[in-house]
Amino acid sequence: MEQKKSKAIFMVLAVLAVLMMLAFSAFVAEAMPLMAILSVVLFIAIFGIGFTLKKKYRENGWL
Repeated sequence: MEQKKSKAIFMVLAVLAVLMMLAFSAFVAEAMPLMAILSVVLFIAIFGIGFTLKKKYRENGWL
């Protein structure tokens, strides 16, 4: 029987996504539009990585 992969990476990605939301709020409050845009881009990238990784886990039966 194949061993299941660790799902801890999903928790790490979730924490990073929350940190990017907090960073966005802070950058908007401090009137730093470039950093706010960068935090939104990183937030979207983190979600993309998470969904891609979840698809790979599901296809390989690791969930």
